[in-house]
Amino acid sequence: MKKIFNIFGFQLCWWACVLGVKYENPYIGPALMSIFIFIHFRYCVIEKKEYSFIIVSTLLGTLVDSIFLNTTLIEYNGLTFNFIAPFWIIAMWAGFSATVNHSLDWLKNNYLFCFLLGAISGPLSYVAGLKFNAISFDLSITVVSILAISWGIIVPGIFFINNIFSEKK
Repeated sequence: MKKIFNIFGFQLCWWACVLGVKYENPYIGPALMSIFIFIHFRYCVIEKKEYSFIIVSTLLGTLVDSIFLNTTLIEYNGLTFNFIAPFWIIAMWAGFSATVNHSLDWLKNNYLFCFLLGAISGPLSYVAGLKFNAISFDLSITVVSILAISWGIIVPGIFFINNIFSEKK
């Protein structure tokens, strides 16, 4: 039941983030994601190390999307600051990080599959954001390739970082 809550809660909040930006309410998604994360921490976290992992993973994701922003690879609507990824993107990273040890735990130690999943689902997520006017970018083979390679590295990287946190005593 916890895994079902985990994946559906994240997906619901992911859509709240995107649609909140589309309908000019960019804080509704982060607010709902905060509730999801709170419930996740309360009922799903098995080991306290997961708190630290989610924080580190969220910071890493924020860095990646902030680089995309500052290199003008992607333009984000609903910006909070001009140099850092918007809150709704940061909230998405936190929510995604909360799925790693739960609904996505079947990916652990399968770095090739993590790479493939990231290389495919990452760009698709950005395309969905593009279609809903939450972000804008040049839908070219170059940009999609950059996103695919980035996410192909990020997803297994996040699982690798999770393994490091899991091994700490």
